[in-house]
Amino acid sequence: MKAAVLGIGTELVDGQIVNKNAAWISERLKQLGLTTALHLVVPDDKKLMLEAMDFCASYGDLLFLTGGLGPTTDDFTRDIVSEWSDKPLIFDEGSWQHIKDRLEPRGYVVKDVQRQQCFYPQGATVLKNMEGTANGFSLEAKDKKLFVLPGPPREVEAVWNSSIHQWLVDNTTHIDPYVTRHWDTMGVGESDVALIVEDVLKGVEVEKGYRVHLPYVEVKMSFFKSQEKQFEPYIEKITQALGHCLITRDQEDVPLMLAKALAPFNSLSVQDSVTGQFLMNRLIPVLRDHMTNKQWSFSNNVIDDHAQVRLMLQPKDEHSCVVSIEKGNQRFADILDSPYKQMPMRERRAQYFAEVAMIFWLRHL
Repeated sequence: MKAAVLGIGTELVDGQIVNKNAAWISERLKQLGLTTALHLVVPDDKKLMLEAMDFCASYGDLLFLTGGLGPTTDDFTRDIVSEWSDKPLIFDEGSWQHIKDRLEPRGYVVKDVQRQQCFYPQGATVLKNMEGTANGFSLEAKDKKLFVLPGPPREVEAVWNSSIHQWLVDNTTHIDPYVTRHWDTMGVGESDVALIVEDVLKGVEVEKGYRVHLPYVEVKMSFFKSQEKQFEPYIEKITQALGHCLITRDQEDVPLMLAKALAPFNSLSVQDSVTGQFLMNRLIPVLRDHMTNKQWSFSNNVIDDHAQVRLMLQPKDEHSCVVSIEKGNQRFADILDSPYKQMPMRERRAQYFAEVAMIFWLRHL
């Protein structure tokens, strides 16, 4: 069972906004063992929208459409779905009441133009949107299952959680999930990592891939769940072969793990005079989630001696730095040496130091 995700909106094609919905939907599908065949984006153009639906239907069993369910004249996704499926639009009184229930208590006057948000192709199931006025809907047509969603990401998530996720769980129990194993390496170039993996998998028919997301080089190996025992020996061989540069497995997130380990402490001070903004940019988003209402601070030259945990990263020379952690009267320190020696790799060295420092701190918490 494969999916296709179609984003609708001129603002997507113009580059005014990024189509985050497609990535979000595909990630949720992947968690269920489903494969996304393609992402496609088209403007608010009726001819292109119809052609895009035909194209997506030729590659996907499940079609996810986002955008174009609003009350304005450029919102005509429901009309296109109606034409494509050859099913007339029917007014839904419950959706009209939904709009009034959301807007009237806030003092908004509900306008007649918003009635266009309440029409759905005959036979469609309305999917309640608790974050906006535009309900989504699902529909079966041309032997495909369609899920038509509003455009704002938080509304996509709301409709997904209330209606779509459980449908997918209930209707995909029969499939053989497509799974991916991951290895994140650091300190070795992409081509060198690839040579190691290709040697291990020589003559083995399996999907493999590589992705650079600095400072990591990621290795991916994908197969059906039913083939897991067949490929388990090769998974172990790859793990051993990459042991000298392997950092994490199966999408473990170092900043997230560190933030969870820091969560029990009431105060944190971080001094980083090595990585510029890299360490701060990696840590702050997860600290906000896991150290809410706790005291924590970042500085490039000052450490708070009263903080329960003190994390420090200080330069030693151009290619190395000193990493340390203090908890109460305990102190652990080490010297980090970067494998990136060339002058143009200064930025990569900073990224490397940020990641390795977080791993060091995690081990000593």
